[in-house]
Amino acid sequence: MPSARVVPRRTVLRSLAAGLVFAPGGLAPSLEPAWMWSGAVTATSATLLAAFTGRLPATPVLLVDTGRALAGARRVEGRATAAPSRRRADRIVVEYRLEGLRPDTEYFTGFDAASGTRARLRTFGRGPFSFTVAFASCAGGTRPVPMSHVSNSRVFDAIGALDPHLFIHMGDLHYYNINGPARFGDVLLERFRRGLDRVLSQEHQALFYRRTPIAYVWDDHDYGPDDADARSSTRQAARRYYGVDVPHYPLPLAPLDDGPIAQVFDVGRVRFLMTDMRSERLPPAGEMLGARQKAWLLGELERAAADRVPLVAWVNPVPWITADGDADGWGRYAAERREIGQRISALGLGPRLVMLSGDAHMLAFDDGRHNPNGGFVVAQAAPLDRFVRPKGGPYSHEPPQQKNGQFATLQVEDTGTRLTATLQGYRYLGSGRAAPVRETRLRLECVGDRCTLVP
Repeated sequence: MPSARVVPRRTVLRSLAAGLVFAPGGLAPSLEPAWMWSGAVTATSATLLAAFTGRLPATPVLLVDTGRALAGARRVEGRATAAPSRRRADRIVVEYRLEGLRPDTEYFTGFDAASGTRARLRTFGRGPFSFTVAFASCAGGTRPVPMSHVSNSRVFDAIGALDPHLFIHMGDLHYYNINGPARFGDVLLERFRRGLDRVLSQEHQALFYRRTPIAYVWDDHDYGPDDADARSSTRQAARRYYGVDVPHYPLPLAPLDDGPIAQVFDVGRVRFLMTDMRSERLPPAGEMLGARQKAWLLGELERAAADRVPLVAWVNPVPWITADGDADGWGRYAAERREIGQRISALGLGPRLVMLSGDAHMLAFDDGRHNPNGGFVVAQAAPLDRFVRPKGGPYSHEPPQQKNGQFATLQVEDTGTRLTATLQGYRYLGSGRAAPVRETRLRLECVGDRCTLVP
Protein backbone atom coordinates (compact mmCIF):
# COMPACT_ATOMS: atom_id res chain seq x y z
CA MET A 1 0.00 0.00 0.00
CA PRO A 2 1.58 3.36 -1.02
CA SER A 3 2.36 5.78 1.76
CA ALA A 4 0.42 9.03 2.10
CA ARG A 5 2.08 12.10 0.66
CA VAL A 6 3.12 14.55 3.39
CA VAL A 7 2.59 18.21 2.55
CA PRO A 8 4.61 20.70 4.64
CA ARG A 9 2.50 22.78 7.01
CA ARG A 10 3.84 26.00 5.48
CA THR A 11 2.63 24.89 2.01
CA VAL A 12 -0.86 24.11 3.37
CA LEU A 13 -1.13 27.53 5.02
CA ARG A 14 0.00 29.31 1.86
CA SER A 15 -2.56 27.31 -0.12
CA LEU A 16 -5.36 28.17 2.27
CA ALA A 17 -4.50 31.84 2.01
CA ALA A 18 -4.65 31.53 -1.80
CA GLY A 19 -8.13 30.03 -1.64
CA LEU A 20 -7.09 26.37 -1.87
CA VAL A 21 -7.99 23.41 0.35
CA PHE A 22 -6.03 20.29 1.23
CA ALA A 23 -7.66 17.22 -0.25
CA PRO A 24 -6.64 13.56 -0.77
CA GLY A 25 -4.24 13.50 -3.68
CA GLY A 26 -2.99 17.02 -3.23
CA LEU A 27 -4.16 20.62 -3.37
CA ALA A 28 -7.32 21.56 -5.24
CA PRO A 29 -9.21 24.83 -5.85
CA SER A 30 -11.74 25.63 -3.14
CA LEU A 31 -15.39 24.87 -3.90
CA GLU A 32 -16.65 27.38 -1.35
CA PRO A 33 -19.00 29.84 -3.13
CA ALA A 34 -19.06 33.54 -2.35
CA TRP A 35 -22.85 33.26 -2.05
CA MET A 36 -25.77 30.94 -2.78
CA TRP A 37 -29.50 31.49 -3.04
CA SER A 38 -32.39 29.52 -4.52
CA GLY A 39 -35.80 30.09 -6.06
CA ALA A 40 -38.19 28.97 -8.82
CA VAL A 41 -39.35 26.20 -6.49
CA THR A 42 -42.15 23.88 -7.62
CA ALA A 43 -43.31 20.47 -6.42
CA THR A 44 -40.55 18.72 -8.38
CA SER A 45 -37.91 21.33 -9.24
CA ALA A 46 -35.93 24.37 -8.09
CA THR A 47 -33.09 26.62 -9.22
CA LEU A 48 -29.97 27.40 -7.20
CA LEU A 49 -27.45 30.09 -8.10
CA ALA A 50 -23.92 30.20 -6.71
CA ALA A 51 -21.19 32.78 -7.28
CA PHE A 52 -17.52 31.77 -7.32
CA THR A 53 -14.40 33.90 -7.44
CA GLY A 54 -11.03 32.73 -8.64
CA ARG A 55 -10.07 30.78 -11.73
CA LEU A 56 -11.81 27.43 -11.44
CA PRO A 57 -10.44 24.59 -13.58
CA ALA A 58 -14.00 23.37 -14.21
CA THR A 59 -17.57 24.27 -13.28
CA PRO A 60 -18.21 22.93 -9.75
CA VAL A 61 -20.71 20.08 -9.45
CA LEU A 62 -23.53 20.57 -6.95
CA LEU A 63 -24.38 17.78 -4.50
CA VAL A 64 -28.09 17.36 -3.69
CA ASP A 65 -29.54 15.08 -1.02
CA THR A 66 -32.34 14.83 1.54
CA GLY A 67 -29.74 14.56 4.31
CA ARG A 68 -27.54 17.42 5.48
CA ALA A 69 -24.44 15.20 5.37
CA LEU A 70 -24.94 14.68 1.61
CA ALA A 71 -23.91 11.03 2.13
CA GLY A 72 -26.10 9.74 -0.68
CA ALA A 73 -26.09 12.88 -2.79
CA ARG A 74 -26.65 12.97 -6.51
CA ARG A 75 -24.51 15.25 -8.65
CA VAL A 76 -25.98 18.12 -10.64
CA GLU A 77 -24.04 19.85 -13.41
CA GLY A 78 -24.33 23.64 -13.65
CA ARG A 79 -24.35 26.27 -16.37
CA ALA A 80 -21.70 28.92 -15.78
CA THR A 81 -21.94 32.57 -16.82
CA ALA A 82 -19.10 35.03 -16.52
CA ALA A 83 -20.52 37.86 -14.40
CA PRO A 84 -17.50 39.96 -13.43
CA SER A 85 -17.46 43.02 -11.24
CA ARG A 86 -14.71 45.63 -11.02
CA ARG A 87 -13.17 44.09 -7.92
CA ARG A 88 -13.66 40.50 -9.07
CA ALA A 89 -12.97 40.16 -12.77
CA ASP A 90 -13.11 36.37 -12.55
CA ARG A 91 -16.50 36.25 -10.82
CA ILE A 92 -18.60 33.36 -12.16
CA VAL A 93 -22.28 32.72 -11.46
CA VAL A 94 -23.40 29.12 -11.93
CA GLU A 95 -27.04 28.14 -12.36
CA TYR A 96 -28.08 24.68 -11.15
CA ARG A 97 -31.49 23.42 -12.22
CA LEU A 98 -32.68 20.73 -9.87
CA GLU A 99 -35.16 18.45 -11.60
CA GLY A 100 -36.94 15.25 -10.59
CA LEU A 101 -37.30 16.22 -6.93
CA ARG A 102 -39.90 14.68 -4.65
CA PRO A 103 -42.91 16.84 -3.68
CA ASP A 104 -43.09 18.25 -0.16
CA THR A 105 -39.51 17.23 0.63
CA GLU A 106 -36.57 18.98 2.28
CA TYR A 107 -33.30 19.04 0.33
CA PHE A 108 -29.76 20.09 1.19
CA THR A 109 -27.09 21.13 -1.29
CA GLY A 110 -23.38 21.81 -1.18
CA PHE A 111 -20.13 21.32 -3.06
CA ASP A 112 -18.23 19.13 -0.63
CA ALA A 113 -19.75 16.25 1.30
CA ALA A 114 -17.08 16.51 4.00
CA SER A 115 -17.34 20.22 4.74
CA GLY A 116 -18.40 23.56 3.32
CA THR A 117 -21.48 25.73 3.17
CA ARG A 118 -24.88 24.10 2.81
CA ALA A 119 -28.04 25.51 1.25
CA ARG A 120 -31.49 24.19 2.01
CA LEU A 121 -34.92 24.30 0.34
CA ARG A 122 -38.24 22.51 0.46
CA THR A 123 -40.32 21.55 -2.54
CA PHE A 124 -44.03 22.34 -2.59
CA GLY A 125 -46.72 19.68 -2.34
CA ARG A 126 -48.99 18.67 -5.18
CA GLY A 127 -52.68 19.51 -4.92
CA PRO A 128 -53.88 20.50 -1.43
CA PHE A 129 -50.81 21.69 0.47
CA SER A 130 -50.35 23.65 3.70
CA PHE A 131 -47.52 26.17 3.73
CA THR A 132 -46.25 29.54 4.96
CA VAL A 133 -44.98 32.38 2.78
CA ALA A 134 -43.29 35.43 4.32
CA PHE A 135 -43.32 38.76 2.47
CA ALA A 136 -41.86 42.23 2.96
CA SER A 137 -39.79 44.96 1.28
CA CYS A 138 -37.35 47.81 1.96
CA ALA A 139 -34.05 46.60 3.45
CA GLY A 140 -31.81 49.62 3.14
CA GLY A 141 -30.15 49.38 6.50
CA THR A 142 -30.65 51.75 9.41
CA ARG A 143 -28.26 50.01 11.79
CA PRO A 144 -25.49 50.46 12.71
CA VAL A 145 -24.93 53.25 10.18
CA PRO A 146 -28.02 55.41 9.55
CA MET A 147 -29.18 55.40 5.93
CA SER A 148 -26.65 52.80 4.76
CA HIS A 149 -27.30 51.06 1.46
CA VAL A 150 -27.65 47.46 2.63
CA SER A 151 -28.94 45.74 5.73
CA ASN A 152 -27.44 43.25 8.12
CA SER A 153 -30.39 43.38 10.50
CA ARG A 154 -31.35 40.30 12.48
CA VAL A 155 -34.92 40.76 11.32
CA PHE A 156 -33.88 38.15 8.73
CA ASP A 157 -33.10 35.73 11.57
CA ALA A 158 -36.58 36.38 12.94
CA ILE A 159 -38.23 35.60 9.60
CA GLY A 160 -36.10 32.49 9.26
CA ALA A 161 -37.20 31.32 12.72
CA LEU A 162 -40.76 31.08 11.36
CA ASP A 163 -39.42 28.64 8.74
CA PRO A 164 -41.41 29.82 5.70
CA HIS A 165 -41.40 27.72 2.55
CA LEU A 166 -40.76 30.89 0.51
CA PHE A 167 -39.83 34.52 1.06
CA ILE A 168 -41.36 37.05 -1.32
CA HIS A 169 -39.19 40.15 -1.50
CA MET A 170 -41.27 42.98 -2.97
CA GLY A 171 -38.42 45.32 -3.82
CA ASP A 172 -35.76 47.68 -2.50
CA LEU A 173 -33.38 44.82 -1.90
CA HIS A 174 -30.85 47.62 -1.41
CA TYR A 175 -30.73 51.40 -1.67
CA TYR A 176 -27.84 52.02 -4.04
CA ASN A 177 -30.04 54.07 -6.41
CA ILE A 178 -27.85 53.08 -9.33
CA ASN A 179 -27.78 55.66 -12.10
CA GLY A 180 -25.70 56.85 -15.04
CA PRO A 181 -25.79 57.26 -18.83
CA ALA A 182 -27.31 54.31 -20.70
CA ARG A 183 -24.29 54.23 -23.03
CA PHE A 184 -22.25 52.98 -20.07
CA GLY A 185 -24.35 49.82 -19.89
CA ASP A 186 -21.51 47.54 -18.80
CA VAL A 187 -20.62 49.94 -15.97
CA LEU A 188 -24.24 49.98 -14.80
CA LEU A 189 -24.39 46.19 -15.02
CA GLU A 190 -21.27 45.97 -12.87
CA ARG A 191 -22.85 48.27 -10.27
CA PHE A 192 -25.91 46.03 -10.01
CA ARG A 193 -23.69 43.00 -9.52
CA ARG A 194 -21.56 44.73 -6.92
CA GLY A 195 -24.75 45.74 -5.10
CA LEU A 196 -25.99 42.15 -5.03
CA ASP A 197 -22.58 40.88 -3.89
CA ARG A 198 -22.76 43.37 -1.04
CA VAL A 199 -26.29 42.30 -0.06
CA LEU A 200 -25.40 38.62 -0.07
CA SER A 201 -22.25 39.24 1.95
CA GLN A 202 -24.30 40.47 4.91
CA GLU A 203 -24.20 37.71 7.50
CA HIS A 204 -27.87 37.58 8.45
CA GLN A 205 -29.24 38.02 4.95
CA ALA A 206 -26.80 35.46 3.52
CA LEU A 207 -27.79 32.84 6.10
CA PHE A 208 -31.49 33.50 5.54
CA TYR A 209 -31.28 33.15 1.77
CA ARG A 210 -29.24 29.93 2.03
CA ARG A 211 -32.08 28.28 3.94
CA THR A 212 -35.16 30.00 2.46
CA PRO A 213 -35.92 30.20 -1.29
CA ILE A 214 -36.83 33.61 -2.67
CA ALA A 215 -39.23 35.11 -5.19
CA TYR A 216 -38.02 38.65 -5.80
CA VAL A 217 -39.23 41.60 -7.85
CA TRP A 218 -37.54 44.98 -7.79
CA ASP A 219 -38.93 48.40 -6.86
CA ASP A 220 -37.25 51.74 -7.59
CA HIS A 221 -34.14 51.86 -5.37
CA ASP A 222 -32.84 48.46 -6.58
CA TYR A 223 -33.87 49.05 -10.22
CA GLY A 224 -32.49 52.56 -10.62
CA PRO A 225 -32.73 55.93 -8.89
CA ASP A 226 -35.62 57.02 -6.67
CA ASP A 227 -38.96 56.85 -8.55
CA ALA A 228 -37.32 55.18 -11.58
CA ASP A 229 -39.59 54.02 -14.41
CA ALA A 230 -39.39 52.70 -17.99
CA ARG A 231 -37.35 55.73 -19.04
CA SER A 232 -34.54 54.98 -16.59
CA SER A 233 -31.08 54.61 -18.12
CA THR A 234 -30.61 51.53 -15.91
CA ARG A 235 -33.48 49.54 -17.44
CA GLN A 236 -31.43 47.31 -19.74
CA ALA A 237 -28.61 46.72 -17.25
CA ALA A 238 -31.07 45.86 -14.46
CA ARG A 239 -32.82 43.37 -16.70
CA ARG A 240 -29.52 41.74 -17.79
CA TYR A 241 -28.34 41.42 -14.20
CA TYR A 242 -31.66 39.99 -13.00
CA GLY A 243 -31.63 37.28 -15.67
CA VAL A 244 -28.23 35.92 -14.60
CA ASP A 245 -27.82 36.67 -10.89
CA VAL A 246 -31.37 36.23 -9.49
CA PRO A 247 -33.21 32.89 -9.23
CA HIS A 248 -36.65 33.34 -10.77
CA TYR A 249 -39.63 31.61 -12.32
CA PRO A 250 -40.03 31.76 -16.13
CA LEU A 251 -40.34 35.31 -17.49
CA PRO A 252 -43.11 35.06 -20.12
CA LEU A 253 -42.79 38.71 -21.18
CA ALA A 254 -39.00 38.91 -21.30
CA PRO A 255 -37.57 35.99 -23.27
CA LEU A 256 -34.73 38.08 -24.77
CA ASP A 257 -33.49 39.96 -21.71
CA ASP A 258 -36.04 42.69 -22.24
CA GLY A 259 -39.48 43.49 -20.88
CA PRO A 260 -40.99 43.22 -17.41
CA ILE A 261 -39.98 40.51 -14.95
CA ALA A 262 -43.61 39.44 -14.36
CA GLN A 263 -44.02 35.85 -13.13
CA VAL A 264 -46.75 33.37 -12.19
CA PHE A 265 -46.39 30.30 -9.99
CA ASP A 266 -48.52 28.01 -7.85
CA VAL A 267 -47.90 26.97 -4.26
CA GLY A 268 -50.33 24.16 -3.61
CA ARG A 269 -53.72 25.46 -4.70
CA VAL A 270 -52.79 29.15 -4.34
CA ARG A 271 -51.77 31.03 -7.49
CA PHE A 272 -49.26 33.87 -7.18
CA LEU A 273 -49.09 36.64 -9.79
CA MET A 274 -46.01 38.84 -9.45
CA THR A 275 -45.91 42.09 -11.42
CA ASP A 276 -43.09 44.50 -12.25
CA MET A 277 -44.20 48.03 -11.39
CA ARG A 278 -41.06 49.83 -12.58
CA SER A 279 -39.59 48.77 -15.92
CA GLU A 280 -42.80 49.41 -17.92
CA ARG A 281 -44.15 52.40 -15.98
CA LEU A 282 -44.77 55.53 -18.09
CA PRO A 283 -46.20 58.41 -16.02
CA PRO A 284 -46.90 60.70 -19.01
CA ALA A 285 -49.10 57.99 -20.55
CA GLY A 286 -50.75 57.08 -17.24
CA GLU A 287 -49.46 53.50 -17.55
CA MET A 288 -48.19 51.59 -14.53
CA LEU A 289 -47.92 48.12 -16.07
CA GLY A 290 -47.43 48.89 -19.76
CA ALA A 291 -49.68 47.44 -22.45
CA ARG A 292 -48.08 43.99 -22.62
CA GLN A 293 -47.94 43.43 -18.89
CA LYS A 294 -51.49 44.67 -18.34
CA ALA A 295 -52.79 42.29 -21.01
CA TRP A 296 -50.80 39.47 -19.41
CA LEU A 297 -52.16 40.24 -15.94
CA LEU A 298 -55.75 40.40 -17.13
CA GLY A 299 -55.25 37.14 -19.00
CA GLU A 300 -53.82 35.43 -15.90
CA LEU A 301 -56.74 36.68 -13.81
CA GLU A 302 -59.16 35.23 -16.35
CA ARG A 303 -57.27 31.94 -16.32
CA ALA A 304 -57.36 31.81 -12.51
CA ALA A 305 -61.12 32.37 -12.60
CA ALA A 306 -61.60 29.71 -15.29
CA ASP A 307 -59.41 27.25 -13.35
CA ARG A 308 -61.48 27.97 -10.22
CA VAL A 309 -58.31 28.58 -8.23
CA PRO A 310 -59.37 28.78 -4.56
CA LEU A 311 -57.12 31.78 -3.77
CA VAL A 312 -55.08 34.24 -5.86
CA ALA A 313 -52.22 36.28 -4.37
CA TRP A 314 -51.20 39.30 -6.45
CA VAL A 315 -47.71 40.55 -5.56
CA ASN A 316 -48.00 44.27 -6.36
CA PRO A 317 -44.93 46.06 -4.94
CA VAL A 318 -46.48 49.55 -4.62
CA PRO A 319 -49.48 50.88 -2.63
CA TRP A 320 -52.89 50.22 -4.20
CA ILE A 321 -55.14 52.17 -1.83
CA THR A 322 -54.16 55.75 -2.61
CA ALA A 323 -56.27 58.76 -3.61
CA ASP A 324 -56.67 59.47 -7.33
CA GLY A 325 -53.84 61.73 -8.44
CA ASP A 326 -51.71 60.97 -5.37
CA ALA A 327 -48.00 60.90 -6.20
CA ASP A 328 -47.49 57.59 -4.37
CA GLY A 329 -48.37 54.16 -5.67
CA TRP A 330 -51.35 53.78 -8.00
CA GLY A 331 -52.73 57.29 -7.41
CA ARG A 332 -51.41 58.68 -10.69
CA TYR A 333 -52.66 55.63 -12.58
CA ALA A 334 -56.27 55.74 -11.44
CA ALA A 335 -57.79 54.85 -14.82
CA GLU A 336 -55.66 51.73 -15.16
CA ARG A 337 -56.41 50.79 -11.55
CA ARG A 338 -60.15 51.12 -12.15
CA GLU A 339 -59.92 48.95 -15.27
CA ILE A 340 -58.11 46.18 -13.40
CA GLY A 341 -60.42 46.44 -10.38
CA GLN A 342 -63.50 46.23 -12.58
CA ARG A 343 -62.16 43.13 -14.34
CA ILE A 344 -61.43 41.49 -10.98
CA SER A 345 -64.99 42.22 -9.85
CA ALA A 346 -66.50 41.01 -13.13
CA LEU A 347 -64.61 37.74 -12.84
CA GLY A 348 -65.85 37.26 -9.29
CA LEU A 349 -62.28 37.17 -7.97
CA GLY A 350 -62.58 39.98 -5.41
CA PRO A 351 -63.50 37.76 -2.43
CA ARG A 352 -60.70 35.27 -3.21
CA LEU A 353 -57.85 37.59 -4.08
CA VAL A 354 -55.30 39.03 -1.67
CA MET A 355 -52.78 41.69 -2.61
CA LEU A 356 -49.28 41.67 -1.10
CA SER A 357 -47.63 45.10 -1.25
CA GLY A 358 -44.53 46.95 -0.11
CA ASP A 359 -42.83 50.28 -0.88
CA ALA A 360 -44.77 52.11 1.85
CA HIS A 361 -42.65 51.75 5.01
CA MET A 362 -45.55 50.53 7.09
CA LEU A 363 -47.51 47.49 8.26
CA ALA A 364 -51.23 47.75 7.50
CA PHE A 365 -54.02 45.51 6.19
CA ASP A 366 -57.37 46.34 4.64
CA ASP A 367 -60.24 43.88 4.53
CA GLY A 368 -61.61 45.44 1.34
CA ARG A 369 -63.83 48.14 2.81
CA HIS A 370 -61.43 50.92 1.70
CA ASN A 371 -60.68 49.33 -1.68
CA PRO A 372 -63.29 50.50 -4.21
CA ASN A 373 -61.24 49.02 -7.06
CA GLY A 374 -61.98 45.32 -6.71
CA GLY A 375 -62.90 45.14 -3.03
CA PHE A 376 -60.19 42.57 -2.25
CA VAL A 377 -57.90 42.28 0.78
CA VAL A 378 -54.70 44.36 0.71
CA ALA A 379 -51.69 43.64 2.93
CA GLN A 380 -48.85 46.20 3.21
CA ALA A 381 -45.68 44.81 4.82
CA ALA A 382 -42.54 46.92 5.37
CA PRO A 383 -39.96 48.11 6.23
CA LEU A 384 -37.54 45.28 6.85
CA ASP A 385 -34.79 47.68 7.86
CA ARG A 386 -35.57 51.29 6.98
CA PHE A 387 -37.19 54.34 8.50
CA VAL A 388 -40.99 54.55 8.85
CA ARG A 389 -42.86 56.26 6.01
CA PRO A 390 -46.61 55.49 5.73
CA LYS A 391 -48.37 55.89 2.37
CA GLY A 392 -51.94 55.56 1.19
CA GLY A 393 -54.88 54.30 3.15
CA PRO A 394 -57.01 54.38 5.17
CA TYR A 395 -56.67 50.74 6.18
CA SER A 396 -59.08 48.72 8.29
CA HIS A 397 -56.30 47.01 10.26
CA GLU A 398 -53.40 49.21 11.30
CA PRO A 399 -51.33 49.39 14.51
CA PRO A 400 -51.27 52.70 16.40
CA GLN A 401 -47.53 53.03 15.81
CA GLN A 402 -45.29 52.02 12.90
CA LYS A 403 -41.75 50.81 13.52
CA ASN A 404 -38.66 49.46 11.79
CA GLY A 405 -38.35 45.69 11.31
CA GLN A 406 -41.80 44.74 10.00
CA PHE A 407 -42.91 41.89 7.75
CA ALA A 408 -45.90 39.58 7.30
CA THR A 409 -46.83 36.00 6.53
CA LEU A 410 -49.50 34.26 4.51
CA GLN A 411 -50.20 30.94 6.20
CA VAL A 412 -52.34 28.45 4.28
CA GLU A 413 -53.96 25.35 5.73
CA ASP A 414 -55.58 23.23 3.02
CA THR A 415 -57.54 20.06 3.69
CA GLY A 416 -58.66 19.69 0.10
CA THR A 417 -62.22 20.73 0.86
CA ARG A 418 -61.48 23.86 2.90
CA LEU A 419 -58.60 26.27 2.44
CA THR A 420 -57.89 28.69 5.29
CA ALA A 421 -55.56 31.61 4.59
CA THR A 422 -54.28 33.73 7.48
CA LEU A 423 -52.45 37.02 6.95
CA GLN A 424 -50.40 38.04 9.98
CA GLY A 425 -48.13 41.03 10.49
CA TYR A 426 -44.97 40.78 12.60
CA ARG A 427 -42.53 43.19 14.22
CA TYR A 428 -38.91 42.53 15.10
CA LEU A 429 -38.21 42.61 18.85
CA GLY A 430 -34.43 42.22 18.86
CA SER A 431 -32.10 39.23 19.39
CA GLY A 432 -33.48 37.50 16.31
CA ARG A 433 -37.07 37.41 17.61
CA ALA A 434 -40.32 38.82 16.24
CA ALA A 435 -43.85 38.96 17.62
CA PRO A 436 -47.24 39.10 15.90
CA VAL A 437 -48.82 42.57 15.68
CA ARG A 438 -52.29 42.08 17.08
CA GLU A 439 -53.97 44.69 14.88
CA THR A 440 -52.74 43.14 11.63
CA ARG A 441 -54.42 39.77 11.29
CA LEU A 442 -56.97 38.68 8.70
CA ARG A 443 -58.35 35.24 7.89
CA LEU A 444 -60.20 33.91 4.88
CA GLU A 445 -61.93 30.55 4.58
CA CYS A 446 -62.34 29.22 1.05
CA VAL A 447 -64.60 26.37 0.00
CA GLY A 448 -64.66 25.61 -3.70
CA ASP A 449 -64.11 28.97 -5.39
CA ARG A 450 -65.79 31.06 -2.68
CA CYS A 451 -63.92 32.78 0.14
CA THR A 452 -65.28 34.65 3.13
CA LEU A 453 -63.55 36.74 5.80
CA VAL A 454 -63.90 35.29 9.28
CA PRO A 455 -63.37 37.04 12.64
